[in-house]
Amino acid sequence: MRPARYAAFALVAALAVTGCAQQSPAVAAYVGDRTYDQSTVDAIFEEARAAFDADQATLAAAGAPGEAGDELESPSFPITRRHVVDLLLAIDLGRRAADRRDLAPSGRRVPGELVESVLGVPAETRYVALYQDWYQLYGTLQENLAPGEVTDDRMMTVYQALVDAHAIDPGLSVPVVREQFGGGEFAGPPLAVSDLLREEAERAGAVVNPKYLPAAVPMIASANNQSFPYRMPYLEDRTVVTAG
Repeated sequence: MRPARYAAFALVAALAVTGCAQQSPAVAAYVGDRTYDQSTVDAIFEEARAAFDADQATLAAAGAPGEAGDELESPSFPITRRHVVDLLLAIDLGRRAADRRDLAPSGRRVPGELVESVLGVPAETRYVALYQDWYQLYGTLQENLAPGEVTDDRMMTVYQALVDAHAIDPGLSVPVVREQFGGGEFAGPPLAVSDLLREEAERAGAVVNPKYLPAAVPMIASANNQSFPYRMPYLEDRTVVTAG
């Protein structure tokens, strides 16, 4: 009985150590054999915030004084560390998917100034450079993927993601969404890409620090000559998020 008990104890101990490692506060995420340290996430985030604060200070110093009470509210910093993790994971998983399909980069590289105008993060930051990498990769993947299946539930998953980003009116029913948005075809491309990253995350055994869950694909929607960033969840607590 002793050997059996010892073996069982050793197995439990090994699982405990593995679980602790996968949820280490010093690690933001694991994808396959790659580790994304919290320090990397912090560095990208803090650089972006410092650049943003410097730009706001410059604008405030250059502004002419107005009447009391006329001051405009300063914009708040538009991203969190979760956005940084989303971006790092999307690039990693997207590249794995492109390599698996032998896809050469074909999407256009968006100028940093244009990314800044949409995201509100200064163009010279590493965050924007990473977003440029992702947007180019996203274009490559989208060009080579058939649109995802758009059931009512999956369409409303995309709709809710847009609502959460304040890019679309809340409270619309399924028939209204289909009527106002071309039968729901708008949901096909983002569903295809999020499905693909979900498959890659599952294949690579991706594990994300719980404070950054659910992991989501960075997306941009356009309407009425405006562009809006939004997030499409695909990975939650080591399990796959299903859209419907």
